[in-house]
Amino acid sequence: MDWDISTKKVLITGATSGIGKATLIDLAKSKAFVIFTARDKNKALTVLKEAKELSKNENIEFFEVDLSSFKSILDFLKRFKEKHNKLDILINNAGTWNMRLALTEDGIEKTFMVNYLAPFYITHSLLPLLSEGSPSRIINVSSAMHKGGKINLDDLESRNHYNGIQSYSNSKLMILMFTIELAKRLKDKGIYVFAVHPGLVKTQIFSNFPKPIRDLFLIGAKTPEEGAKTSIYLAKTKDIEYLTGNYFADSKPTDYLKIADNEDLRKKLWDKTTDYIKKYINDFEPLV
Repeated sequence: MDWDISTKKVLITGATSGIGKATLIDLAKSKAFVIFTARDKNKALTVLKEAKELSKNENIEFFEVDLSSFKSILDFLKRFKEKHNKLDILINNAGTWNMRLALTEDGIEKTFMVNYLAPFYITHSLLPLLSEGSPSRIINVSSAMHKGGKINLDDLESRNHYNGIQSYSNSKLMILMFTIELAKRLKDKGIYVFAVHPGLVKTQIFSNFPKPIRDLFLIGAKTPEEGAKTSIYLAKTKDIEYLTGNYFADSKPTDYLKIADNEDLRKKLWDKTTDYIKKYINDFEPLV
């Protein structure tokens, strides 16, 4: 299948630093039309200027959005759809990691919201645009830490006995299970879905850690450019559609926690997530 990144429109969530920024700059250098989201407008403007200068590509833009707020996400999606009627690649890259229980303005545990609920909802909302761009791709950034994750359908937010590492691991298992289930539901629809483990990367996601723990944790960590390689590979490489639903590390499919293959659990998680989002967005209905 013909696949030329220079003809593609890409949306990357969370690209003012780390893996997202490295992905943005690489794809911009490859002459893709790259759109990114940012919570901080000033940071976004700085990155926008830098990316245009480095890539010699003027087709880069950003949308301000706080992925911990459904109100902000709804506003972003409205503005995005008013300006764009097609999307070729969606990279759900944004993430957070909170060592202590932190709640969003909606009263939702923040790691769960940013790492799982937000990409679940944004992906569904943009499926019509991805259909217009078919064949198109969705790339979800997970983590090898999903292997320590658990799915508690009665406590998806991990509120009971909150543990920051467990909450993060759970969110990355959920996004992997979402990837696998979505790939199956989009079979034969021309939209292909992949999950990524970027590796241990020195990024801002560790900013909430106490410094001694952070320094110890990041010994031997990759640079953001190294961590972005697999997302970039999945965005640029042709003839990988048959690998939809796979979990990638170092630019190749790799093993994952086998509970993610439990179809019954995946469907229950999907339905529970849908019901969850409906508490905040009454008219939400998954399109697949």
